[in-house]
Amino acid sequence: MGQLFEYIKIALNHLRASKGRAFLTMLGIIIGIASVITVITVGNGLSGSVSGELDSFGNGMIQIYANVQGKGVNVSFDSDDIDYLKQKLEHVKGITPATSWSGKGKGPKGEFDATVTAGNSALQYYSTEPLIRGHYFTEEDSESGAHVCVLTRASAMALFGSDDVIGMTFELNLYGTTTELKIVGIRQDKQAKIISMLNGGDDSLSIEMPYSVLTGLFGMDEGYDSIVIFPESSVYANETATRAVKLLNAKKGVQDPNIIQVQSMTDFTSQVDNVMQYITVFVSLVAAISLLVGGIGVMNIMLVSVTERTREIGIRKSLGARTSSIMMQFLAEAGIITLLGGLIGIVLGLVIGNVVCSVLSFPASISPFVVIVATLFSSAVGIFFGIYPAKKAAKLSPIEALRHE
Repeated sequence: MGQLFEYIKIALNHLRASKGRAFLTMLGIIIGIASVITVITVGNGLSGSVSGELDSFGNGMIQIYANVQGKGVNVSFDSDDIDYLKQKLEHVKGITPATSWSGKGKGPKGEFDATVTAGNSALQYYSTEPLIRGHYFTEEDSESGAHVCVLTRASAMALFGSDDVIGMTFELNLYGTTTELKIVGIRQDKQAKIISMLNGGDDSLSIEMPYSVLTGLFGMDEGYDSIVIFPESSVYANETATRAVKLLNAKKGVQDPNIIQVQSMTDFTSQVDNVMQYITVFVSLVAAISLLVGGIGVMNIMLVSVTERTREIGIRKSLGARTSSIMMQFLAEAGIITLLGGLIGIVLGLVIGNVVCSVLSFPASISPFVVIVATLFSSAVGIFFGIYPAKKAAKLSPIEALRHE
């Protein structure tokens, strides 16, 4: 052990004597490790943030829709289907038709783009964020076509400059048709960020209202494009989805399993995770190339070092230094160069990753396992690419080495 520390001490002394060259040698390693750490830190943070938000957003919400394009059939849903599913399904909090429209909301503070989500009273489970004022619209409101709605706090602030707006009204314009909506509830808008992301990144008003308002305004029939089911827990999501599709296929006599389809928040979470995995793999490949280039750079510099220190090697050998000692010294030097480069890369990657996460407003997620692997891998690169120069140094003849100028 004492001899190992002596090798490390000698290696550090040589690095201090040529700081500039040592840093340039480390640069490829630094860039490679920093890239991987940055992407994994940001990727894990983003994936964790989105997954966490989606897990609570609708708490395992399931959307069932009919994919009839090019199938030559006409399948839609109605209130009878919803009542049927309510009777047959277990562990369900609510079932609602659901549709999302774009429009304009106009209040005392101005006119704003609006995203309108319409359904029955079960739409209250669309978000787990609580109501901070008022109440959700009721089933009676849905059945009577009452022009009422629930806004997020941010939407109320935009329209009125205050969230104390229960009972107030504002104008909603949908495709040229204008109506007044009475505000009966204000929802906390902690999830406004994820809703904005799902809507393409806009900061539009978020309005929830009875589906019957749309049927009244536009004379729509009762057919629904989709049904949304809210399980009691996300644990029941997959089982409920499978059962619901089977029931609807049987009720409507649909034989093609690709017509009535289902999409859940679990699917969306998996898609986000898959995208981040692909990005991580791609950047890891780029980083691997950078590490390879860095490793070749280490080998070249070590070969130069062997040439410059040929006489020193000859003196050490003539004084009794063993071949293995010479080899271990150069391997230690190569390993330390890449280890220091790896450590600098880790610190740099963590700093950049945290800055990016801070700018994007989600928590950074640091993986200790990745940090440990990066540290060990960077050392391994140095040792692997240092073997050839170390062997070359160890095999030098002391007589020939002493003749070297």
